[in-house]
Amino acid sequence: MNIVQAIIHLYPQAVSSVDFIVQDDSDGNGPYIAQWNLEHPQPTTEELQSAWDTMQPTPEQVLNDVRSSHINKLNAACNTSILEGFTSSALGTDNTYDFEYHDQINLEGMLNAISAGIITENIIWKASGVPQPHNFEQFKVLYADGLAHKNANINKYWELKAEAISANNAEDIVSIMW
Repeated sequence: MNIVQAIIHLYPQAVSSVDFIVQDDSDGNGPYIAQWNLEHPQPTTEELQSAWDTMQPTPEQVLNDVRSSHINKLNAACNTSILEGFTSSALGTDNTYDFEYHDQINLEGMLNAISAGIITENIIWKASGVPQPHNFEQFKVLYADGLAHKNANINKYWELKAEAISANNAEDIVSIMW
């Protein structure tokens, strides 16, 4: 039991070292209230233990915390996977394409410009780290491959999240890997 936390649970306005002092003499008897300056009666050991027990999370809360934390990790893994980029054969051979946030925005903007008829010539786009010309059809394939990459990762995340939500114990939850 943490006596300081139990006292603060009982008396939320109490300030340690001002309103009370907890001390441990290292004599094997453990910590105790050495000084009590509150107007309230000093709590008994049983009252402190009861407060401490009340503060402890239930098994359901612990499981929900594990679940929430693991779902956040899966979400981060999904984002990392999306941002790592993708492969497209839009130019006839496999090339890798960057897919950081600014790349996604630029890709979307370029497709909008093509659709609006603003772009009339080949689009120079970095494929495998080298700027290369893409005609409209190639660029549309590139865009579709990027979208498929993003959607595949998002769908994988939703599937893994559903598994984590339906898991009944912490071991099963943390065993769900990206």
